Amino acid sequence: MESNKKSFVDRVVLITGGSRGIGFAIARAFLEQGARVVICAKDSHRLKEAENHLSHLGTVAAIEADVRDRAQVQRLIEECRRRLGEIDVLVNNAGRAWSGPFAEQPPEKIDEVVDANVKGVLYVTRAVLPHMLARGSGVIINIASGAGLTGFAELASYCASKFAVVGFTESLAQEVAAQGIRVYAVCPGRVDTDMQREYSGRRMGMPPERVAEKILALAGPRPPIRSGRCLEIAG
Repeated sequence: MESNKKSFVDRVVLITGGSRGIGFAIARAFLEQGARVVICAKDSHRLKEAENHLSHLGTVAAIEADVRDRAQVQRLIEECRRRLGEIDVLVNNAGRAWSGPFAEQPPEKIDEVVDANVKGVLYVTRAVLPHMLARGSGVIINIASGAGLTGFAELASYCASKFAVVGFTESLAQEVAAQGIRVYAVCPGRVDTDMQREYSGRRMGMPPERVAEKILALAGPRPPIRSGRCLEIAG
């Protein structure tokens, strides 16, 4: 990771869902490499705790925002630019899951999954992208899932949302390639996070730090895949 270190000094990185799990690990990894980091989440208590844990590593700003709310997303981007400057790297990490037979999934839970996992990615990207295009540079990394490449029983709405993220990544990458913007998806297998434990009832999967390491590689000067592709990370 030393070869990427200079590339992230003073770079501004926005991570949604950055208060715990994969997002928190990504924030820590970028801070350790010299970046200035903004984390957002809708739980103000967890967000403050995360900021306190990360602050000794460098410049970190915690901004409360629900990515499902377009007005809050717009305020998030404006505040991020005001406090730290233009966003160089966007990591769309915030998401929700629900497991069980689809015939039994309450409609409001379908909305929760789709609004967070799909609309949240679209809203935040839409708010950041014009600024990246104006500068002719930027990296957008969307956290999808292995469930965005293969369907799994009792994860129908989650799989649908993550397939959507992969398709959005492929499409957007083609739109903005000529303007200097790179777009990637990351498709990890099981990751040992609070959300995973909530739905499986036990600890299992790879450490979030493994995903964070791959994110840094994608954002760096020598990404392991071309823009528009999904980087699979085996559990």
